[in-house]
Amino acid sequence: AKQERRTAKKYLKQTRERKQKNSKYAEQFAIVGERNSYSKTDNDATFMRMKEDPMKNGQTKPGYNLQVAANNQFALDYTLAPNPTDMRTLIPFLEKMDADVIQGPIVADAGYGSEPNYEFIEDKF
Repeated sequence: AKQERRTAKKYLKQTRERKQKNSKYAEQFAIVGERNSYSKTDNDATFMRMKEDPMKNGQTKPGYNLQVAANNQFALDYTLAPNPTDMRTLIPFLEKMDADVIQGPIVADAGYGSEPNYEFIEDKF
């Protein structure tokens, strides 16, 4: 009887610990969303490889991806995105901008190149 009580207490403790861990995991999954990572000090930031790496060790750091739209050297709009690649930021950025602001051809570097991005620009502009 005493052994059975110990076993029951042990299983009860394990069940409570697992329930706590599952709750913590659910919270972390809600924070990370569709990203691969997030910073514990800034939940909106994603770990990215930085262009400036003084240590030259390829270490990732929490950061954001800044997008700026310009025309004749005037900034028209900007956005900060948690996506580490430019490719996944173009469509949401263009959708956010006022269509009247976008004049002439859209020019972007190769980092934005993808079939969905090309199709979106072709359809909307």
